Amino acid sequence: MNTYFNNKANAPLEILDLVNQNDEIIGEVVREDANSNPKLFHREVAIVLVDNQSRILLQKRSKYKTINPGMWSITAGHVIKGKDLLVTAHQELREELGIDTELIFIRKVLQKYAWESHFMNYFLGKYNNEEIKIEETEVEEIRFFSKKELDKFISEGGNVNLKHMKIFNDYWEGKFKGIKL
Repeated sequence: MNTYFNNKANAPLEILDLVNQNDEIIGEVVREDANSNPKLFHREVAIVLVDNQSRILLQKRSKYKTINPGMWSITAGHVIKGKDLLVTAHQELREELGIDTELIFIRKVLQKYAWESHFMNYFLGKYNNEEIKIEETEVEEIRFFSKKELDKFISEGGNVNLKHMKIFNDYWEGKFKGIKL
């Protein structure tokens, strides 16, 4: 594996805020440790980017990623120590897709897994037909999905990160209609 791509895509030495189960900062933690120990809570952001047809943008994670390579997911990333959630969300959009747009915070969810625990901070954004320039160390390809298209893709064996399905369904069911983008 190309070391440059692996290091750029995974940045194991990033320092994150260590938080408790109430999402209060209690210290700092190296990303590599946070991603391999469920007792070390940290913060992440995820962006539900939608187009004017109510489709959600998913991106296929680069084969160079150590976590879920080749899996379809939304734009997301770790929140670096001391960084603002919204600033991080904008940064992730620019880094991974080469675009930016207005973002609105919609929900925080504590996600616990056998290997890690983090607070996922979801933002909603409108895709405005800008030219997307994917960062190949992060993303292999992108595609917009309607609910019907995504359900079909999953039923046909599409490798989709299902942890975001609740937020997708809430969007498609109109639970964020009051949010103006």
